[in-house]
Amino acid sequence: MTQDARFAAIDLGSNSFHLIIATVKRDGGYRILSRHRQKVRLADGFNTHLEVSEAAIQRGIECLKGFADKLKNISAERVRCVATATLRKATNHAQILPRFEQALGHAIDIISGECEAELIYQGATQHLINSDKAVLVLDIGGASTEVIVGKGTQPQHLVSLDMGCVTWQNRFFPAKVISRDACEQAIAAAGALIRPHAKQFVQAGWQHVSGASGTFRALHDMNARYEQLPMSETWLRDVLARAISLGHVKKLGQLGIRRDRQAVFVGGLCILIALVEHLNIQHVKIAEGALREGLLINMLTRPNF
Repeated sequence: MTQDARFAAIDLGSNSFHLIIATVKRDGGYRILSRHRQKVRLADGFNTHLEVSEAAIQRGIECLKGFADKLKNISAERVRCVATATLRKATNHAQILPRFEQALGHAIDIISGECEAELIYQGATQHLINSDKAVLVLDIGGASTEVIVGKGTQPQHLVSLDMGCVTWQNRFFPAKVISRDACEQAIAAAGALIRPHAKQFVQAGWQHVSGASGTFRALHDMNARYEQLPMSETWLRDVLARAISLGHVKKLGQLGIRRDRQAVFVGGLCILIALVEHLNIQHVKIAEGALREGLLINMLTRPNF
């Protein structure tokens, strides 16, 4: 890619759509020019047949039309857009994809869970070039959860699990009531998906754990503002207990959870507690990047780009 060329990475997540516009630096890296995020709640549109509703599709189309305006002066070969778990699962994805591509004005790739996990790891560990530190990266998306372990910037073992903050919220908290029984059921169900993979991850001997999604950002922001405690199992269980005492999603603002995360916060928190418990994690730190940053790196390192 030529110096000073702008390029864009777009991540159509199950909860939010993200756009990053960046430019190439002299050292071959990138500099972020702008970030754009819109809550679309695509996975919230699933019915029992895993069809995405027309209302959710329309939210996606309106968001992508807005993104298209921001991409007008960027050549098509410097734009990459990927879709993740919801479009992987959607039984009507063949009808959704051309409508989304028309709204955006660019091709959209529906990537596998394994590809998603690799890109997440690249984005989360971009600061570890020339390092052999063993790292565990967690990403709780709207409809899937990725767990990746590697050394430095190279992933070694990864898995994409069929659970996410939106799908768990809708499954265990459909009336937005936060009860102890529902939380324990959500944690147990997440644990059942994690358990078959736990031994291999624990034995990898990682020294650092990074969280790379909205659940971690919401907890990090809450913690930084009010408590500044390690994001440990004890602290996460305390946050859950406080959420249960509030009893309803609409009251989560009292914990310092920002408005746009409240609707899916408890679902993501229950998944995170299960991850921490089954993988013997002492504490988690917020990652410096995620899937869209991984896309940027991937675009920069592609030959002839």
